[in-house]
Amino acid sequence: MIVKALDTVHVSSVSSNNITTGQTFEVDDQAGRSLIERGLAIEVDTLEPAAPAETAATDDEPVTRKSGSAHRTKAE
Repeated sequence: MIVKALDTVHVSSVSSNNITTGQTFEVDDQAGRSLIERGLAIEVDTLEPAAPAETAATDDEPVTRKSGSAHRTKAE
């Protein structure tokens, strides 16, 4: 499940660091549902959300995957 943090959270199965507000990350379905039920995250459809052209050029925030690896949201 891919979710977006609505607040700063710590999910040890995703990252040893805190996940900040607005960061998108992948988590198992059970943990994702728990975060959503507690109002800490919302589900998103994809790891690469569509962004308007003017904001896409400045979007450098990586997406944290369940494996802990980072994925950039735009081509470098």
